[in-house]
This record gives sequence, C-alpha cells and structure tokens, in this order.
Amino acid sequence: MKKSELAIVVFMLAFCGFFYHETLLLPEKAQHYPLFVISLLAVLSVLQLVKMLIGCHGHFSLVSDADVVWKDFLPRQFVTFFLASILFFVGMYFIGFYLTAVLYMGFMMHYFKIEKKYIVLTTAVLLVLIYGVFSESLNVPLPVGELFYDIL
Repeated sequence: MKKSELAIVVFMLAFCGFFYHETLLLPEKAQHYPLFVISLLAVLSVLQLVKMLIGCHGHFSLVSDADVVWKDFLPRQFVTFFLASILFFVGMYFIGFYLTAVLYMGFMMHYFKIEKKYIVLTTAVLLVLIYGVFSESLNVPLPVGELFYDIL
C-alpha cells in the first residue's frame, strides 16, 4: 500500500468528520445538502481504503512513493495557484462571487495554456450550472460583494 494513498484517505476521512461536526451546528433545513456531500465523500474514501487493503493480498506493508509523487512538482505553478486562490476569496468579498469566478477561471485556464474557446465555454457552462444549482434550486445566497452590495 502506498503511503501517499493512505495519507489521502486518512485526510479525507478527517475532513469529512470535521465538516460533519460543523454541519450539525447548522439549522436542520440547511443540513441536508452538506450531509449528502459529506456522506458521499466518506463512503468513497472508505471504498478506496477497502480497495487498497484488498490490493495488499494479505501482505500489509507501506511503500514510500514520495519520489514518484513529487517528481513532476512545479513550485511556480503551486505558488501561482495558491496566490490566485487567496485573491479569489478576497475578491469574492469585495466584488462578488460571479465576477470573481469569471476572473479566477479565466486567469487560471489562461495560465495553464488552455485554448481561449475552451476558457469561454468552460466558464459559461460552470456559471450557468452554479447559478442553476446554488442560486435557483438550493437558494444559497452567494456573495454579491461589498462594492456592489448597495447597488444590488
């Protein structure tokens, strides 16, 4: 069994446990969707753990695969992604979710050299899906931004 895979499964189960606890603090009507997503993630994580254990064939041993996992790691891409994600959260507070999402997706896909037609198509489809699922179906209020709060 690879150490990296086991670490991911343990992290995901801890992640699910933490958010399960936090979700129980929400009003009962607001718990349904998060509990569904958390349960789905937990079940998939447990299934991955079972698959890994079956793959051991009775010879449980941990194999370090750090050299393979980190072989193609590019620090510049990681730092760019990390900083852009922080700017996304800050921008969401000031200019709202939808405008920030368009800027973030456009920048990240351009940075990773995606063709412009796919950038436009992906951004449009994701915004329509997010609007339809979160704003219309689930009535989740997405941030409108402090700069536009009085206008909207």
